[in-house]
Amino acid sequence: MDVTPLLRAVLERIATSENGVDWDGGAGANLLAVCFDEIRVAHRQPMLLPLPSDRRLARLNIDEMPPPLGLLAARVGASEKTISRIMRRETGMSYQQWRQQWRLLKAVELLAEKRSITSAAFDLGFASDSAFIAFFKGMTGLTPRTFMSSTQFAG
Repeated sequence: MDVTPLLRAVLERIATSENGVDWDGGAGANLLAVCFDEIRVAHRQPMLLPLPSDRRLARLNIDEMPPPLGLLAARVGASEKTISRIMRRETGMSYQQWRQQWRLLKAVELLAEKRSITSAAFDLGFASDSAFIAFFKGMTGLTPRTFMSSTQFAG
C-alpha cells in the first residue's frame, strides 16, 4: 500500500512509543484511530504473488524467472491447458498473469536495491528500457522512477 507522510509519521510514533501507553483511551487511542483511518484509505499496490500448491508447480523456483508456459509444461510433464487450469484454480490468475506479477515484484526488488532501470530490464528479459517502463507503468500506473520515489519507498 502507499504510505502517506501522515501514515509514516503515525507509524513511527506508534513504533517508538514507550511501554505502558494506553491504547484504549486518550492520545494513544487517537493515534491508533488515525493510523487505522489512513490504512483504510491507502491506495493498494499489486504486490502479492500467490503460490500454487499443486505438486507439479510447487517446484517453481520463485527466485528465478518463471519459464514460458510451453517450457514449464514440458518440464513438469503436463499440458499447457492443465497448467493453466491449475494456476487459475490455485492463484486466481492465468499463468501469464502470474508470471507478469512475478516480474513486477522482482522489478521492485531490483529497483529497491538501487539497480538501474537498464539493469532491471535486462535481468527481467525485456528487449529495452522502454519496454520495461511500459510494462511497469501498465502494472502500477507509474513509471519505475516515479514509483520508487513515491512515499512507499521514501525515507
